[in-house]
Amino acid sequence: MQNKIRVALIAGAAAIAAACASDMTTSPAASRAALAALVAPPISFDQIRTSFVGRSSETDGFVPGGTTTGGDNDDADHEDGDHGPGWGGLMGGGLGEAWNGGIGFGPGLGRGPFDDFDDSNACAFSTTTNRNDCATVTRGGLTINRSFSFLDASNAVEQLFDPLKTNTVNVRSTVTGTVTHHSTATSTVNSSSDFTVGGLASGSTQRTVDGTASGSETTTGTRDGVAFTVARTADDKTTGLVIPIQNGRPTYPTAGTVTRSMQATVTKAGSSPSTSSRSEVITYDGSATAKVVITHDGVTKNCTKPLPHGRLTCA
Repeated sequence: MQNKIRVALIAGAAAIAAACASDMTTSPAASRAALAALVAPPISFDQIRTSFVGRSSETDGFVPGGTTTGGDNDDADHEDGDHGPGWGGLMGGGLGEAWNGGIGFGPGLGRGPFDDFDDSNACAFSTTTNRNDCATVTRGGLTINRSFSFLDASNAVEQLFDPLKTNTVNVRSTVTGTVTHHSTATSTVNSSSDFTVGGLASGSTQRTVDGTASGSETTTGTRDGVAFTVARTADDKTTGLVIPIQNGRPTYPTAGTVTRSMQATVTKAGSSPSTSSRSEVITYDGSATAKVVITHDGVTKNCTKPLPHGRLTCA
């Protein structure tokens, strides 16, 4: 289900990027080629806990567009696919459904957002750390390590997740490795997250979430016979997120903030580096509309986003 959501959101992000490219005319010319590098997060972000919507298959890495020439007009030279997230969408593949309020509680809807804690992958409890340390997983060139801690409502340590008694879960994840994609590109990634969810026990009235995530990706390769290097970083912080538990339907966050940022530098052989950076601060205040402050390459706009789903509107 999560993979389907990720695919849908990434497809939506691509459509938004194309529709909103004209809205990014305030970005410096030097950042133009790097705009598209902010549409999706670094490879491996689907393996950590983050509000970005990420994927890790061999076809998902970012490569810069080629160069097309439009006759004798120098202004017609442009980067093919140099469109960023625009002012009408969020970067990094969009905002995850759990942060949008699009995941419900109750029969037929599951246990709500942030309840997918897979502690079955050969995890063993350590009396030294009071955590369940899981066996290392290697997948598609990536090395993934995870560990969990489980607490009941009185903050007593539990050795296993209990769907009725466990109230707080902390999961730490790290991902490192090298992935080859688009035939001629290789990306080296390093990402991690530290994520805590409370209010999981039976009878809880709200879910609380705090966490941090970060990652880096360096890609080298060729496109249309031109060598390139792309360096991308992303950071994500969820603070004091509160989601009321109401059985039978999804509910959106009523408090808390999500602070996201990305930076990208694209360097092509024979050309000067192109850089772009963006931050998004999403604030929930109990209403059905989240406030979003976007700063992209030094330009700041105040925006609003309907919950659980809806297009950004920026002033």
